[in-house]
Amino acid sequence: MANIVVNTVSATSTTYLQMLQVYRVDYTVPTLAVGAAAASTVTVTGLTTNSVLVLTPRQQNNSSVVGITVEARCSTANELALQILNASGSTISGSTQSGYLLQFAF
Repeated sequence: MANIVVNTVSATSTTYLQMLQVYRVDYTVPTLAVGAAAASTVTVTGLTTNSVLVLTPRQQNNSSVVGITVEARCSTANELALQILNASGSTISGSTQSGYLLQFAF
């Protein structure tokens, strides 16, 4: 059994949760070869930088393979940046997907 080490950056945080917001977003998963990745952006009005984002697809990101991952971040206000990775064993064709984006602002 491995030990888990947790490092703290500073003392106890005094920053409280300022906002919890849910968005429904539509995005495109492009055609990707095995092991390939792509970046995409989506306009999400109200999205702010310096937030914690969690994206949950509404359905499997590709109907025929498992292993497609999507990471979300916001480096510009109102713009969701997605990193899409094909870690499956097959080339995938592009498709339009939707998901729920949960934003925690501190």
